[in-house]
Amino acid sequence: MRITDIKATVTRDRVFWAREIEPIVTMRRPEDRPGRSGPPVPQPGSILVEVTTDEGLVGVGLGGGGVAGQIIVQTFLKPLLIGQEADNIEALWERMYLATVRYGQAGIVPMAMSGVDLALWDIRGKALDQPVWRLIGGCMPQQIPVYATIRDASWAQSQGFSGVKLGGPYGPRDGRDGMKKNEAFVAQIRDCVGADMDIMIDCARTWTVEYALEMMRRLAPYRITFVEEPVQVDDIEGYATLRRMVDTTQIAGGEHAYTRHAARRLLERGALDIIQPDIRWTGGLTEVLKICDLAAAFGIPVMPHRGGMAWALPVIVARDECSVAEGMILTQQEAEYSCFEGEPVPHDGMLSVSNEPGFGVTLNRERISAYASDV
Repeated sequence: MRITDIKATVTRDRVFWAREIEPIVTMRRPEDRPGRSGPPVPQPGSILVEVTTDEGLVGVGLGGGGVAGQIIVQTFLKPLLIGQEADNIEALWERMYLATVRYGQAGIVPMAMSGVDLALWDIRGKALDQPVWRLIGGCMPQQIPVYATIRDASWAQSQGFSGVKLGGPYGPRDGRDGMKKNEAFVAQIRDCVGADMDIMIDCARTWTVEYALEMMRRLAPYRITFVEEPVQVDDIEGYATLRRMVDTTQIAGGEHAYTRHAARRLLERGALDIIQPDIRWTGGLTEVLKICDLAAAFGIPVMPHRGGMAWALPVIVARDECSVAEGMILTQQEAEYSCFEGEPVPHDGMLSVSNEPGFGVTLNRERISAYASDV
């Protein structure tokens, strides 16, 4: 079964995370972030990758990088893969990586590769008439607890989610007054949801080590489950310092650790309590499975970034390192905005993995046309 065509379509990223209730607000106001003065900076969208074989099977994957990712797929990756055996997924991953490593070890190239890799796994599942979760060692379809990345904690609790991940409006430039306001915000959330619900803080890489140490001291009474990406992604020493000095919460990160090589550096340095690879960015399912192997060797749990999407749920089902999913589409109403039919939707705070072949989703062509983007 050989690859005969590869197509990448750019879509607006927001389509995959549409909700009417108030979205997450990161720990620092957008206007205060470095380089963010003036109008909002455009962000690359997603890419839908379709891989076609000579047996008529079409696999669908979701990657990142927007127009640049589309160019990577069409110009650099497609010529490498046309005519190759579609089921030789690991060899094809290495072929893509070695051909692009000198200009694409991180960022848009791995994002583009992710879409191709996921499409190849989708083909394998369809060819074998098996769901991907079973192909990678999952035993039984199981219900997966979900935490909601959303600001409305009371709504999340009412829907049965295991926890809520949110941010606050203030960062280092707001000084100690901002710290007090962040603390008051988190205290209000804890008072709202009670003692048993998990609260996580996503700092979106906007704190410094010194600021994070002080904020974690202030937030200790509110039992924060983890603090995500407190400092910039390349500050491995900063992460290691925080993990060494903080015993009141866990340090999480890794969604911007592209490929197992970057993940290994974080793990070897003892920088994280929880690693969060994003299957759409770090190289696809092939690479996330290797990151899970690394995490298992270091005794570190894996909580995939955007783990509630169809692409990552098979990993959570199949790997002991994973135990909870980050909810992305939280309601059936939100699923109506997706380019995919069959999006996983939580019920009573739990997600079920699909038993359909591949990743269990199909494209809605009308929505793709409506959501296509040239940015």
